[in-house]
Amino acid sequence: MQSSFDSTSDVIDALGGTSAAAQKIGVRPQVISHWRVKGKFPAHTYIALRDLLEKEGIEAPDHLWRMRGAA
Repeated sequence: MQSSFDSTSDVIDALGGTSAAAQKIGVRPQVISHWRVKGKFPAHTYIALRDLLEKEGIEAPDHLWRMRGAA
């Protein structure tokens, strides 16, 4: 399995798709679909999603949350 992803869709699919990701995160599938279309995760989900992704062995770049890495 790929361990690093570059888009919200890649991450959502790695979590099992829209419905599975929604269940794991605790939101409605429509919320996940919105994130997929928008191409970004909301900043307030950063810690929770990073913890979940770590448990799944998935790495995702900070820019998916509109965050910049250290210069």
